[in-house]
Parts: sequence; structure tokens; C-alpha cells
Amino acid sequence: MSYYPITKIKTHRYLFHVAHPAFRKGILKWGLLTNGKENSVIPEGVYAHNLLSKPTLDWYPFVWCYEFEIFYPFEKMLMGDPLREFDYWRIDTEKINNEWFIDYAAREDFKGVIGYDPKTMYVYTNKDVSLRALTLFRFQNEETWEFKGEKGAIHYRGIDEFRPYTE
Repeated sequence: MSYYPITKIKTHRYLFHVAHPAFRKGILKWGLLTNGKENSVIPEGVYAHNLLSKPTLDWYPFVWCYEFEIFYPFEKMLMGDPLREFDYWRIDTEKINNEWFIDYAAREDFKGVIGYDPKTMYVYTNKDVSLRALTLFRFQNEETWEFKGEKGAIHYRGIDEFRPYTE
């Protein structure tokens, strides 16, 4: 019973679903399950971000902070980093046979807040996402190290702060 059109989309290979760490044990056991909102105007599904970039505050649920301040009052947001408090489940779309659709509800809700039309940034699938297609990512401390090259030159290597996470 959606009030939005249903538009199938070819996504990037990798999508990201944002979840609070309180849901980690369930996700590690069952994967990502559809939301089951039978009486909602929002289609039942698993929702994700169809972007190649690292998460930003334009992503759901952080974008709500700008408009509604329901997750983080601005005072807390300025003192802490909400991006580091959530889990990011990378979905490998090649490992599952799910169709993906544009999430028009999120597109319309957040377009005015973020200042541009997110077009295909928010997507959903109407099927569960198997655990075999998921990899947990988190923002972690950036790591760098230096080493000497063959001719004495100093080289630096680093690991990005947004990467797969293991406990």
C-alpha cells in the first residue's frame, strides 16, 4: 500500500545499511530482515545507501539530526561523532538475488534537508538480505606506519578509518 512509485534500479555492487550496534547480534544470526510494516506507506523492505563514498551526516539516520534532532541534539553532535557510534553493514549485491528499488519516501523527506535531490542514494529491497552477503564496517582509529625503502627513503602507509570491523 505504498503511495510512492515502485522503480527498479541497478545499484552499485556494494550498498550500506546503517544500524545501531544493539542490533548486531540479531543481524549476525539472521542477516537483514524486512521491516514488516504492513500498514505503512513506506514499502516493507531492507533499506540501504547506494553510494561509493564513506558515510556522512547526509546518510539516514543522521540526516534526521538536521531536521528533527531526534537521535542527537546538536550540542551532543558537536562534541561527539555520531558516525562512529553506528554499524555499517556492507551488502554485496552479487552474493544475493534481490531486486532493488528507489526509496522515494527517503528521497522526498531528506531532499530539502540536505539541499540536493539524492535521486538513487536511498534504495530498498523487498526481500531479506542473507548473512553471507554482509560485511560489518565501522569507523575506527586510522592507522599509519613508516618504513624505509631500499635506497633509504622513508615511506608511509595507512589504513583508512572506515573499514571492515572484527571484535
